[in-house]
Amino acid sequence: MCGIFGIVVPEGEKPAAPIVEKATDSLYHRGPDGGGYFYDKNVALGNRRLAILDLSDDGHMPMVYGSLRITYNGELYNYLELRSELITRGHEFRTKTDTEVVLAAYKEWGKACEQHFNGMWAFAIYDIEKAELFCSRDRFGIKPFFYSFRENVFAFASEIKALRFLPNWRPKLNHEMAGDFLIHGLQHHTSQTLYDGVNQLPAGHQMLFDCNESKMIINQYYHLDSITKAKNLSFESATNKFKDLLEDAIHLHRRSDVKVGIALSGGLDSSTIVALNSKLYPEEIDQLETISYASTIKVYDESNYVDDLLKKYPVTSHKISAGFGETMGLMDEVIKAHDEPLLSASLIAQYLVFRMAKENNLKVMLDGQGADEILAGYGTYYKPFWKEILKSKPWLILGELIGVLGKHEINLKSKMSVDKTLEVQTYLNFSTSNHKVNNDNFSAYEQYMLLQGILPYLLHFDDRNSMAHSVESRVPFLDYRLVEFCLSLPPFFKIKHGVRKRILRASMREELPKSILNRYDKMGFPTPQQHWMSEQSEYFVNKISEIVNDFPKLITQDYLEYTKDVLTNNKVEHYAGIWRVISFFRWMELEGMTVHD
Repeated sequence: MCGIFGIVVPEGEKPAAPIVEKATDSLYHRGPDGGGYFYDKNVALGNRRLAILDLSDDGHMPMVYGSLRITYNGELYNYLELRSELITRGHEFRTKTDTEVVLAAYKEWGKACEQHFNGMWAFAIYDIEKAELFCSRDRFGIKPFFYSFRENVFAFASEIKALRFLPNWRPKLNHEMAGDFLIHGLQHHTSQTLYDGVNQLPAGHQMLFDCNESKMIINQYYHLDSITKAKNLSFESATNKFKDLLEDAIHLHRRSDVKVGIALSGGLDSSTIVALNSKLYPEEIDQLETISYASTIKVYDESNYVDDLLKKYPVTSHKISAGFGETMGLMDEVIKAHDEPLLSASLIAQYLVFRMAKENNLKVMLDGQGADEILAGYGTYYKPFWKEILKSKPWLILGELIGVLGKHEINLKSKMSVDKTLEVQTYLNFSTSNHKVNNDNFSAYEQYMLLQGILPYLLHFDDRNSMAHSVESRVPFLDYRLVEFCLSLPPFFKIKHGVRKRILRASMREELPKSILNRYDKMGFPTPQQHWMSEQSEYFVNKISEIVNDFPKLITQDYLEYTKDVLTNNKVEHYAGIWRVISFFRWMELEGMTVHD
């Protein structure tokens, strides 16, 4: 796991070493174990290394392999198997790193190398002989790849902050993306970013850049819609195969030459990871460490579920909590780590989890991200699910509706605010994109959630919060084999009688306490944000007052009165929008962001 940077200037020019070095060093937190640079004609690569596999200097980057040079961020979990296969094909290795395996795989299979990878990655391979860069991002975009191509200068980096060192850098606001964030709470749903002129290489895409001609070609190498649907598969057989795949994914994700811990929220997903780790490696249970966030307000606290799990699996548990003052005091620090505004206070809670991981020398953390998307874990899956039923088995719709209304989701409204912020558009001088949710059918919605919905945003803040503390976060539920299997299954294997994540619950019936197995109110890194906004309303009103005075071209004075009305009358469904406005304009101040005339 590392920080990567690269730049290509016009042919005949040379990259300025101070720019390359400062940009690369701005990513020091992503790789404090070593750094390096490579220069060739009009191309330069930089890398900051976080040593996870082969801790020796052999893993130094940019790494050399014949005429190839690589700057690489990620992990290939199947690197040992790939290494053996490549040796049989005549390749020789001088290190024990997965980085060298990536290089050999590209030498062997070229642009098709990704089809052999099981892992997470963002890398750029420079071929000196061809004067071209081959760049790639993993199937689901677990690792970031930002790039800028303007004034005939191409540059890429793990984080946008590294691009600030480019010649003539002047951050300009992308108004369309700003509107999507402020009005709809959307982030990372397109290749654009909040910075005008800065884009992301989409998940499952590769890029070929001709360094002589300054030409870019982007191709999609991974397609979810090509997954074949399972036929004649019983639920019992599917459950057994699901568990086998998940166990193997956890086995691969544990490969490391440093300590591995687990981020434990008390929900079904992270508890499953703890349980299966304990089952697969019982001899190491006393060495396994977990980090959990405990809310200071009881209604948001999930510590009791963590404690229930610890009774069954006596691993070492660390807990962290933070009150209103400490949380708000960290906002600037976390915004700077993310290079963007914060959607909610939950990001700060997770930031604290990874900070504690570092304090306990846990350099790798397993996380439950991705399970909700592949197992219909959100309440929003009900609508496409019902559409599917009406289309194929309409006589079952009444029973499914009763299952939802009778058991699970409706009572959550008392705990979690429902975001209704379209009215905010009246007070903001933005337009928004034509982004649409594809929930025409269940399969389309699954794909949407994985590539455009909530997951890209969750993966972004998981990466930034972990790497801010030089910790690698791994997500075994996003092993592509498990994802493809789950997406091949019929909807009824994931939802039945209102119960979501059906197949996961069935597979973990013997391993999890009933309090967790039968839990339907998972909140997800909950903070008392709603409670704080009610109890500390004067603080938030003052923040909005400062914003409308400082940014009169972007937000009207009427928004202050709107805020007072919302907070005075406890209109909690609008709280999330107010938080976003505060976070967004604070980010603009910290970034020194300019706007279009």
